[in-house]
Amino acid sequence: MLLRIGLLLMGIGLVGGAVGTDLVESFRSIDEQVGTNGSAAAAVLGVGLIVAAVNPSGSIAWVRAGILYGLVVLAFEIVSQFQGRGFHLGPVIFGLAFTLLLIATYPEGRKLLPASPLHSEKPTPEPEPAVESHPDEEPEKTG
Repeated sequence: MLLRIGLLLMGIGLVGGAVGTDLVESFRSIDEQVGTNGSAAAAVLGVGLIVAAVNPSGSIAWVRAGILYGLVVLAFEIVSQFQGRGFHLGPVIFGLAFTLLLIATYPEGRKLLPASPLHSEKPTPEPEPAVESHPDEEPEKTG
């Protein structure tokens, strides 16, 4: 339980810091007070992706994070444009190009989307082999 709380708080701090740095001025204090650093977070993502390159199938969470990166960059740039700070095409091209590359080349693409517990397919049990019985025969007696 402590691990879950730690992951949640760290995630909230990093997301809050990123939002405060790039999108919402009122969140800026999160980045300043908590000390999250966008460059450090990007470095962690980069190291995770480098490690995942050794065994992508065994590092599906990092592959998913790499895919998510491109979508988040696009969202950040759209919001930045609406705030009058401009739209930077380079990060969007970089992010989306690699997002599409990861999706297209992942060997087991269906596993990229986590199965919903409501829609997960349960394996159907194998039917038991039918035992032939003859109605005029008496069952075997043990004794």
